Amino acid sequence: MKLLDVFLEPRNVFTSLFERKHWQDALLPIFITAVVGLVSLFVLKDLLVEVQLVQTEKYIMDNSEIPEDQKEEILIDSLDKIRNPSLLMIVIGYSSSALSTPLRILMMSLIVLMIGNFFFGGKSSFGNILVMTSYAYMISVLELLVKVPLMITQWRMDIQTGLGLLGIGEPGDFIYNFLSGMDFFSLWRIILLAIGMSVLYRREVKPFLIALIIYWIFQTTLFSFLGSIFT
Repeated sequence: MKLLDVFLEPRNVFTSLFERKHWQDALLPIFITAVVGLVSLFVLKDLLVEVQLVQTEKYIMDNSEIPEDQKEEILIDSLDKIRNPSLLMIVIGYSSSALSTPLRILMMSLIVLMIGNFFFGGKSSFGNILVMTSYAYMISVLELLVKVPLMITQWRMDIQTGLGLLGIGEPGDFIYNFLSGMDFFSLWRIILLAIGMSVLYRREVKPFLIALIIYWIFQTTLFSFLGSIFT
């Protein structure tokens, strides 16, 4: 099955997919990522609520812009909304969880299209790239299958599977965010994308891998910086 073979024989899988040239081949992996996202949220909902409660209390109590005599009232109201969310908030939460990875697939497909067609002068269609990217993002499914059980057993959201294991910096710091972003599963996904591009554009893997790693570092740097500002 191609969905499993992409982990072990990605070149063969991508070659087979490109020979078919059916953009509809992207629908199954996209659907699977959406379902896994929904299930993950359902399994982790109690942990997520606890994390939100702790973060909200810390934010309100440490916020110097909120008058001291109003903090307790605001805190009680905020915590109640987290414990008893409205139907709209529940729908938004599950929708966001389901659509998170599919949207990442679409965005990454556009990035790959720009790299392959603009910087390398290729002429691939968005449909072919979407299929390749959706299969590469099956790594995200494997990532959740590894991380969610660890989150449950350790009862924390911050599970590191990369340079974040070095424990450098404090949560929210730029260096901590950056090292956390240098994740094993992210690198694996980049490698799969590079292999797929080499098959699609009929070139060596190396230049595509270099281009994707540069983009990955840039993206991680940007998000780490923004995270350090707004945390």
